[in-house]
Amino acid sequence: MSNSIIKVLSAILPVIVMIYVGVFLRKTQWISRKGIDDIKFLVSRIMLTVAVFHALATADYTGKTAILVVVLFIVELLTFACGFLIRPLFRADRAGYIPFLMSLYEGGMLAYPLYSNLCGTDALSKIALLDISGLLFGFSIWMGMLQQQEKGESISPKALIMSALHTPTFIGAVLGVTCGITGIMKWFLAQPVSSIYLGCEHIIVAPLNAMILLAVGYDIDFHPEKIKEVIKPVIWRLLIQSCAIAVVIFVIFRLYKGDLEFIMAEVIYMSVPTTFSMQTYIRNPEGCSYVSNTNSIYMIITIIAYAICAFIYHMA
Repeated sequence: MSNSIIKVLSAILPVIVMIYVGVFLRKTQWISRKGIDDIKFLVSRIMLTVAVFHALATADYTGKTAILVVVLFIVELLTFACGFLIRPLFRADRAGYIPFLMSLYEGGMLAYPLYSNLCGTDALSKIALLDISGLLFGFSIWMGMLQQQEKGESISPKALIMSALHTPTFIGAVLGVTCGITGIMKWFLAQPVSSIYLGCEHIIVAPLNAMILLAVGYDIDFHPEKIKEVIKPVIWRLLIQSCAIAVVIFVIFRLYKGDLEFIMAEVIYMSVPTTFSMQTYIRNPEGCSYVSNTNSIYMIITIIAYAICAFIYHMA
């Protein structure tokens, strides 16, 4: 077996194994739902926040970065708008969820660990830069309209701001961008004392991939009787996001001269389902199940896309 094939398998199999371990733990109940929720809390509140902060604080910010963020924000808006255009194709009691299923990406709990497993944690800043637009769009238009739909309330800018300020990952992203743009982090890393910070950062972030993938696997719950119902939104998201990926790849080729790691980050990031937190805002149990099953089925596409990226990355 060639070294290239071994590298590809070493990038794909650990991901599949950890996801299956999560599925196994759910079926056997060796870890309870509360246990997994505690793991998610630890990951999202501490580990992921530190990872996002460090990645963005050590990223390079140029005019290209601003262009990329703006382009991705426009792409988020367009994919969201496409969801409204295709709503008439779905049942009335499901149509309201379609725009939200067509847009936004589960970056922190899925794209980040997949990408860092492939390209290493040192390259995490590239996918973190892509996620800036997702954070901005997610905590403004996307979340505002979802809350309005579920609660029947008008969008409150104050409520959105307060929600963002109570989300550690968002705070970590803002602080990271601030430290990166101002150059504070680069200055700090040049100091001898930075070795203490780097040691702490490494030990906090090291278990991130395994714990996230385990939690993702635990949440995968296929219901065969509902697969037929969720195939349509899965196919539509695949078609819409495929067009979006093509547009962003073109932009990255123009801006970064075909940087392979940036392209891998973009493809993986835009191949994941919508944010898993969507289920927490849905009040209707049937609607929540519909969204959960759609995301679970879309995970198959995510794994296939990741496998293709691993093949291209290690064969290049």
